[in-house]
Amino acid sequence: MPDDGSPTALKTTATSIEVLEILEEIEGATVSEIADRMDKPKSTIHGHLATLREKMFVIQKGDLYFLGPELLRFGSRVRTRESGYVLARKFTERLFEATELRSIFAVEMGGKAVFLHTASGNHMGWSHEQLGNRLYLHNTAVGKAILARLPEVRIDQIIDRWGLPEETENTITERDELFAELATIREQGYAVNRGENFDELYGIGCAATRQSGNVIGGFSVTGPEHAIIDEEGVIARTIKDIVNEFELELALA
Repeated sequence: MPDDGSPTALKTTATSIEVLEILEEIEGATVSEIADRMDKPKSTIHGHLATLREKMFVIQKGDLYFLGPELLRFGSRVRTRESGYVLARKFTERLFEATELRSIFAVEMGGKAVFLHTASGNHMGWSHEQLGNRLYLHNTAVGKAILARLPEVRIDQIIDRWGLPEETENTITERDELFAELATIREQGYAVNRGENFDELYGIGCAATRQSGNVIGGFSVTGPEHAIIDEEGVIARTIKDIVNEFELELALA
């Protein structure tokens, strides 16, 4: 039997992870549907699902499989593993109260923006802003704000890994154009998403840093063009003020 470091063992782990990613994407699927998506035998997929189900990473309802509660526990540990992430929840809610726009706090993990906190009051949350969702950095306000505070070598690593995929006609897809945009963001202190990852969805974001100067994450608000662009200056000042308060409280914690 191969040891845990062997190519076979790693391949088995990758298959289980891919199963989980498919269940995240389509929210409930049969063994046949997953096998077809992965182009693997149903017996193979059934074996992975059985193991994941035993550990509560997936649950079964009839013929359908869904993500399980154990993943929620892991996600909660990520959100609370450092004090800054816990503190960010209060400031995400404060940002919503100040702007009355959907507000989020996200961090860079593996070269993408991962949503840790959201606040939308009585408004229904948008699907792409659900906790744990991962979005590209180059075409979101919070992502570009975070990128602007990262070392150039790290930015290059992220681009090399994920590229600059075009999701709308407004997406920046050229490296030189992105770096020019990041220079503007550094100068003005905030980033703007002008329908770059979803048509007609605009946003303004600002990165937050620790005392060391390292980025901890970023806050942003999103809404339709008229709600964002017409009030860009006011919203940007509000976000920057709230981020400054967050950074101060984090430093004093």
